[in-house]
Amino acid sequence: MGAGFSLNGDTHLYGDGTRNFDIVNVGFTASKTVKFGDKNVPVSVTTLWNPSVKYARLQLVVQLF
Repeated sequence: MGAGFSLNGDTHLYGDGTRNFDIVNVGFTASKTVKFGDKNVPVSVTTLWNPSVKYARLQLVVQLF
């Protein structure tokens, strides 16, 4: 979980631009090692959600090297 704020109350650097402090990131990561032939490949999936501006992202990571 991540939050953003500014030290100047008039500046809205993060979030929806209406509050000085807001939760801007909530996430969860799951990882697993997948076997392809004789190779073990680490794979992870991360879900990211920004409740301040109400959007979500999905990230897939495959470590090849």
